[in-house]
Amino acid sequence: MSKFSMAPVHAPYPAAHEWLRGIVTDDSVDVAYSPVITEQSFEPGDQELREVWPEGAQLCWFGGPAAAPLERWPRNGNGEPLAHVIALDLAMVDGTAHPVDKASWPGRREGLPKAGVLEVFHDLQSFGFEAQDKADRCWVVRWVPEPDRSVLVDAPTDLDTPTEVCQVALTLNGFTIPGGHNFVGSGRRLFDQVEKAGSDLQRTWMYQRQIGDAVEPLPYSHVYGHPHRNQAVAVEVLEQVLPLEADDQYRLILGIESWTLLAGWFGDAGNLEVWMRQSDLDAQRFDEAWCLIRTD
Repeated sequence: MSKFSMAPVHAPYPAAHEWLRGIVTDDSVDVAYSPVITEQSFEPGDQELREVWPEGAQLCWFGGPAAAPLERWPRNGNGEPLAHVIALDLAMVDGTAHPVDKASWPGRREGLPKAGVLEVFHDLQSFGFEAQDKADRCWVVRWVPEPDRSVLVDAPTDLDTPTEVCQVALTLNGFTIPGGHNFVGSGRRLFDQVEKAGSDLQRTWMYQRQIGDAVEPLPYSHVYGHPHRNQAVAVEVLEQVLPLEADDQYRLILGIESWTLLAGWFGDAGNLEVWMRQSDLDAQRFDEAWCLIRTD
């Protein structure tokens, strides 16, 4: 069980499912379609972004400037500017996998618009475990249906982030599995199997991203799929701050790690999770999105 098993990260569902079954024998644990965000082959900095974004390139970027139009840079209730965490080209996300490959995924769940840019701004301090966090405008999740590619909006001079980051990235075909945190009380055998699969999957993406000097496996940023941390903890919070009506459900929209590109941005190697109710996602009410910083 200790040997590293390279995961077929770009494969359609049958191959991903078969790989997981070779490690986790419980059929209740399965893979979920999830485009993975990777910076491989892109140099850090904004030079390439400013060159190719006006030309219509489909890409995303961490940190750096915001997409236009933006009437005013988002600030929290204290007037402090929010950090620009990510800009995500939604046409790129939609086209990450070939339609035939997408069709192989049973129960595949997407839902974001297929055009425009999704952006996340955050104060990098509020964990989202209190209802007041949203009232204090600690984050902004916005959809720009028709971005103005002729210009990018630079951050205000009074924005202070743990590190200065602007990193272009792409989405690649991928998948997630539930994190080992979800199986602490499910018996040692199942927990060890899920931990093994999760570690191998993370190490495969480290290899893909050419990150080879980390002792521990590192999580990766992704769209949709499973949270890296315990989902039950997130749901417990969301039930208080985003109560559901009948037949509604919670959806993870983005999981962003802060071990690599955004080191230190979300506390002690935390993850930023962006959650929505399915009904809000369907109605494109992105101002209802809820952000959690997970260090638990």
